[in-house]
Amino acid sequence: MSAISKDTIKSIGESQGITNLKDDVAVALGQDVDYRIQELIQEATKFMRHSKRSKMTVDDINAALRVKNVEPLYGYGHGEAQKFRKTVVNSQSIYFTEDEELSFDTILNKPLPKIPLDVSFTAHWLAIEGVQPAIPQNPTPSDAKVDLLTKRAKTHNTNNGITTDQIDVKPLVKHILSKELQMYFERITDSIVSDDERLRSQAFESLGNDPGLHQLLPYFVQHIQKKVIQNHKHLDILDAMLSTVHAILNNPHLFVEPYLHQLIPSILTCLVAKSICEHPLEQDHWHVRDRAAKLIAHISSQYGKVYHTLQPRITKTLLRAFLDPAKPLTTQYGSIKGLNALGPDVTRTLMVPNIKFYADNCLQHAVNSQHPLTQNGAAKCKEALVETLQLIAKHGQQEHASRQTDGSDMVMAEAPSDQEQQALVDLVGEVVGGAFLAQNPSKQDIQAILESS
Repeated sequence: MSAISKDTIKSIGESQGITNLKDDVAVALGQDVDYRIQELIQEATKFMRHSKRSKMTVDDINAALRVKNVEPLYGYGHGEAQKFRKTVVNSQSIYFTEDEELSFDTILNKPLPKIPLDVSFTAHWLAIEGVQPAIPQNPTPSDAKVDLLTKRAKTHNTNNGITTDQIDVKPLVKHILSKELQMYFERITDSIVSDDERLRSQAFESLGNDPGLHQLLPYFVQHIQKKVIQNHKHLDILDAMLSTVHAILNNPHLFVEPYLHQLIPSILTCLVAKSICEHPLEQDHWHVRDRAAKLIAHISSQYGKVYHTLQPRITKTLLRAFLDPAKPLTTQYGSIKGLNALGPDVTRTLMVPNIKFYADNCLQHAVNSQHPLTQNGAAKCKEALVETLQLIAKHGQQEHASRQTDGSDMVMAEAPSDQEQQALVDLVGEVVGGAFLAQNPSKQDIQAILESS
């Protein structure tokens, strides 16, 4: 038997304009409605249990209706449970919500509400040295993106059948530079590429010592990136950009750490780019690469302890360029100089075991080439590798000297034996080993190199 009587079905039908509904039809409809309600309650119960609740809410009913592809109910909340009262009208039970009765005496005797708080304000840092602190007052990147999209207002104006869209986008943060700072930025950027040596030196001195350049730092970094990209074959401009980076890094008043990821690619471009000048045989582009290697080493030593992955990433990039036979000799020279500048630990661990491979697969063919440009590049690479061995030998002798307690243990420089010279050649190859032996190294130098392998 259905929980919904046929009289209820007939009453609902009459409210919808359906009269003279037969009893058997009303009974069938009541049974069907009873089945649908039970099915809906079962689905709502599942949502209730999955929500870890013991009390069914309107949200559970609405979720069950959506599962059944039925439009959910509107106008019902799931706050406090309603209290219903029952009354009987014409032998039918009717339930209604009871209104709370309030007494005027209770309202009049009720204490007054508290006085609202005075208007107050607080201050917080929007950004510190270009870095936005992660505090609740500052928007997150996702909030900023949503805020930008909501501020785009589209105004549709119809004129002669043509619809135009006017989009007004407001910036999230207004970075306003004073006129004095704008003039300073223009003067400095013009001076660092000027032909006047005195003007250039004054510009670099100002960049390296002026304490009021915090607001201009991101603009200088962007200017360096732009100039390196647009003038990758203008040696003088690249040299000026390296001098600018050097001045910024040496300025004790600037907080450069947030901009390292933008500065390092520009320096690496000057270090390992295939060509950074128009006439490689006439222009001294090797000097610019040497400067870039020193800057990379300076950044690695100064900020490597704070950012532990900085030096490994730089080393990996340079080592990959050094061991790739497809790379030009200019790139390989820059990678060798960069690895040398990173210190003896890098050269002993990564370079010495790979010098023979590089000499046999890359340098040997370039040395025997008849092309002047290739010969020049091969000579510079061989010279850089000899410098690598000299640095290792020097560091080994310094370590040996630091272990000595007094002058009585001093060892005089001796000539290396034939076996030691052959061991060195077997370690680093004939091309580099022969060039190093031509420098007349001592026995201690060769032993320091052999001990590092």
